Amino acid sequence: MTVPLIGMVADRKSASTGAWVDIPTDGLAHAYVSAIEEAGGAPLLFPSIDVHVDDPGRLLDLVDGLFLPGGRDLDAELYGSVAHPSNDQPLRVRDELEIALTRLARERGMPVLGACRGMQVINVALGGTLEQHLGDRIDITPHRNVYGTHTSHPVSIAPGTLLRSITHEAEFEISSHHHQGVDRLGEGLAVSASAPDGVVEAIEATDGSFCLGVQWHPEERLDPEGIALIRAFITEARARAKAKFALRS
Repeated sequence: MTVPLIGMVADRKSASTGAWVDIPTDGLAHAYVSAIEEAGGAPLLFPSIDVHVDDPGRLLDLVDGLFLPGGRDLDAELYGSVAHPSNDQPLRVRDELEIALTRLARERGMPVLGACRGMQVINVALGGTLEQHLGDRIDITPHRNVYGTHTSHPVSIAPGTLLRSITHEAEFEISSHHHQGVDRLGEGLAVSASAPDGVVEAIEATDGSFCLGVQWHPEERLDPEGIALIRAFITEARARAKAKFALRS
C-alpha cells in the first residue's frame, strides 16, 4: 500500500531538556504526527524559515497532502486587522509559509486538511477574515475554558457536505481549544459545521475538492469521527501519490 507523505509546518517554541533551558526549537506536538501515522500517512515537517516562503512549490513537490495543525494566533495584519490584546505573539514566518503552501496546494488540487488554527489559515489564505476574540461577544467557555486544557462540546454537521459524507453523523462531540473563529468566509468556501452558539466549526471548498478545515482537534479525540476525518484526508493523499507514481512509470 502506498504511504503518502504529508507536509506540516513546524512551530518555533522554547523547550527545555536537562541542563538546556528555553532553547528555541522547531517542532509540533507529537499528537499530530501520531494521528497522521495511525491514519496511514507519513508526516514530513518543514521548519518555518524565509527560504521556504520564497519557494513553497519545492516543498509541495515532496508531499502528497498538506496538513495544517493548531498553534498560536495568526498575525492580524495578514487579514487587515489590528491585533486584539488577547492574541498570542505571532510567528509571522510560519503564518506566511502556511498561507503560501495553502494557496499553492489549492492551485495544484492537492488535498488540504486544517485543524483549529489550520482552519483559520485556510480561511485567511483564501481571502477571509477572523473574529479575534469570541469572548467579546459570547460565552467562550465551551470553546476554551482553562487555558492549556481542551474542552468538549457538540457540533452540528450540515447535510450534503464533504464533512457529513466522512463522519456520517449529524452531530457529535469534539475536542476544543480556541478563542478565535471565522468571520468573513474566504473565496470558494462554505460552512459545513457549527456549534450550538453559532460559532463556525468547519469550512470546506465548494468545488468538490478535498480542502477541509475544522475548528477542533481531531488528533486529540481519535474516536470514530476524529480518525475517520484524518483517514479520509490520507485516502485522498494516497490517490494523489499513486497518480504521481503512474505518471513516472
